[in-house]
Amino acid sequence: MKNKKNYPVFWQSTDNKKIACKEKIKILNNNIDELKELINQIYDEAILMGVKKKQIEEIINNITNDLYTDLDV
Repeated sequence: MKNKKNYPVFWQSTDNKKIACKEKIKILNNNIDELKELINQIYDEAILMGVKKKQIEEIINNITNDLYTDLDV
């Protein structure tokens, strides 16, 4: 697995300010790492089961494009 970090240069709040809280940044970065690991596992398993790479990539992209939140922010 590639070890590229997919964090932004800085996390941005809803009011366009830089998030400075180290604990928030740590949690956000850890969540990204966990998500990437899970997606890689799903991707690898699909490939091992004979699924076309393009198809599993499209499914993963569709999932991220369909994200929503019930939070009112």
